[in-house]
Amino acid sequence: MKIAPTKFDKQEYLTRGECAEFLRAQGLRMSERHLGNLAANNNAGGGPPYYRTRWTRVFYNRVEVIEWIKEHTEHVA
Repeated sequence: MKIAPTKFDKQEYLTRGECAEFLRAQGLRMSERHLGNLAANNNAGGGPPYYRTRWTRVFYNRVEVIEWIKEHTEHVA
């Protein structure tokens, strides 16, 4: 899957809202709320890997999100 350029290309970490917007730019239907649901129970929902500060702020590493996209999509000819 080819990753479309976005305004987040120079950022290393994305907030949950930015991550959802990044995923939508790649053609995936994703909301901030859905990302939160995927992250529930220590990511038992199978969402992209994320980091949480002790103040409950959540961040996603953009490179890891791209890898997650590639792992969870398939090419159909």
